[in-house]
Amino acid sequence: MGDILWLASYPKSGNTWLRILLTNYLGDSPLPADINALGGDPICSSRDLFDQAAGVRSASLPATVVERLRPEVYRLAARAGAQTMRIKAHDSFRLTDTGEPIFPADVSWGVVYLVRDPRDVAVSYAHHAGIPPERSVRRINDPAAGLARKHPALQLPQRVGSWSGHVRSWVDQLDIPVLVVRYEDLLSQTVEVFAQVLRFAGHDPDDFRVRRAVDHSSLVRLQEQEAISPFRERPMRSTDRFFRRGVAGGWREELDPGLARLVEREHRVTMSRFGYLETA
Repeated sequence: MGDILWLASYPKSGNTWLRILLTNYLGDSPLPADINALGGDPICSSRDLFDQAAGVRSASLPATVVERLRPEVYRLAARAGAQTMRIKAHDSFRLTDTGEPIFPADVSWGVVYLVRDPRDVAVSYAHHAGIPPERSVRRINDPAAGLARKHPALQLPQRVGSWSGHVRSWVDQLDIPVLVVRYEDLLSQTVEVFAQVLRFAGHDPDDFRVRRAVDHSSLVRLQEQEAISPFRERPMRSTDRFFRRGVAGGWREELDPGLARLVEREHRVTMSRFGYLETA
């Protein structure tokens, strides 16, 4: 029987980059992995994943029923596999209306949770979604926020919530072992932090393969690929390329100080907890 390694994050926190790193390491190829052929399994909100495991079309069911069935869908998917699945999650960790965790511990290996400065998240999401920064800030401050889908037929509704609420929902849950990775640390100490992720996932990191995977996954290489073949996960409404800057602290140049203060006021406790107000 397989199990699941959840790759969880608030949107625009480095989840795609981590998936690319894992694909390049596990693929063990002398050439960089194709950004449009990443390894791993579908995102947890995939309707196809739900429909195949449940044997019924999710679109024909009420939203409350779909939510209630999701834990069993993940159990069925895990039990159908022979090895660990790597499933991306932007949903918050929560309970169904019957009180069951939506992400079942009994088939979960663990969670790698990526956290990123919410001021940088706000800037990155504004570019990603093609919306004004003011709207992006309102979104990460909204406890009831969800993800609007360009193709709702492909994905289930995702309940995300506010940045702080999302972080706490995953980091403070006690059902599944969790490794918290700051995007900023993965950026500044990529080899060391990525090796830590691999160990958590049950691998014995090979130094050569780790360093090659890191090189294959560099921003320059990703931008080169995207220039040749547009990244299929980039929304059409996006105002920029998907692999845009890949920096920490870019909000200082791109986010209006008033908007930055709105983020800081709303998320001060969680930001302080993860060291995001120490140099603000």
